[in-house]
Amino acid sequence: MDELIKLISDLIRFKTTADNPVEIRKCADYIIKYLEDKEMIIKKHVKNEKVSIVVTFKDTKKPDIFLNAHFDVVPASTHLFEPKIENDNLYGRGSSDCKGQVAALMNLMKHFSKYEKKPNIGLMLTSDEEVHSSNGVEYLLSELGYSANLAIVCDAGDDFNIVTKHKGVLQVKISAVGKAVHSSHYWGGINAIEKLIEAYDKIKKLFPKLTKAEWKTTSTLTKIAGGDVLNKVPDYAELYLDIRYTEKDSEEEIMKKLGNVESVQIEKVASALMLETDDNDVYVNKLKISAEKILKRKIKISYEHGATDARFFSEKKIPAFMFKPLGGGAHSDEEYLVISSLEPFHKIMVDFIENASK
Repeated sequence: MDELIKLISDLIRFKTTADNPVEIRKCADYIIKYLEDKEMIIKKHVKNEKVSIVVTFKDTKKPDIFLNAHFDVVPASTHLFEPKIENDNLYGRGSSDCKGQVAALMNLMKHFSKYEKKPNIGLMLTSDEEVHSSNGVEYLLSELGYSANLAIVCDAGDDFNIVTKHKGVLQVKISAVGKAVHSSHYWGGINAIEKLIEAYDKIKKLFPKLTKAEWKTTSTLTKIAGGDVLNKVPDYAELYLDIRYTEKDSEEEIMKKLGNVESVQIEKVASALMLETDDNDVYVNKLKISAEKILKRKIKISYEHGATDARFFSEKKIPAFMFKPLGGGAHSDEEYLVISSLEPFHKIMVDFIENASK
């Protein structure tokens, strides 16, 4: 356990933010050096300064199972890149999202490297999950042809629950055009901000207003801008919506509904597909059996509201789900990993892989 804690701590010290390609390369080199000489085939891929590492026991682009995590992190104050331990928690940027999992999976590969008959599994580590993943998992699957019969993405889930679905993402810009005049003669103009507000009042009614977590499509106003000086009726205004949708909706259906709102223009900014894996998938059931055996209690199947790299596997019709050690506070100053959860996580994964490989 001490070696694993040191490994996590070392990874946290690398400031692997999107704007720091030097640290991303250094971290990748550290990972590769750790895994060398362990009877593994290690391949490094780079696209737009984002490094991905693929590790297998066989020379294949399609192992039975890919284990996935990312070693990039969101920006943070300098002190958060120095890990600290308090009681059973290890604090630091990336401890829970997702360097703790990276280290746990590296340790898992090291464990299986000692087997005479090694399982046909692979480790896929990327460095751009926090910035849309086009140079990481998507690149590896769509351009380099990597695949698998199953992917376990260790980036979401609470209390050892298995996450089989996460919402899709649709981000849109809504704009309104008006007519500029001096504000003292506003009746001669058309106020673009007012047009936008009127339209947004209609848009809000298209989505439920939630007061707690529910598996429903949601829309959040995340940015708004309009006008340039205080004495002019604004002739342009825009706002941005972050929409998270379930399997009951689709990107096309939502865009059609938005398009029916008059007097504004609708433009898609970005989107991401859902993760959708059958709750009764054979691999889901096998992991559930392993987890309940090790933990000696029932675990749940759950759904996640945020998006992850699991969506790219789902898009390729590769069954995928999420599972990870305990922790929390992702992207906050209080991000932490529960140290005592690392051992049961390791035992569950070993038991699952041994049984899934039979």
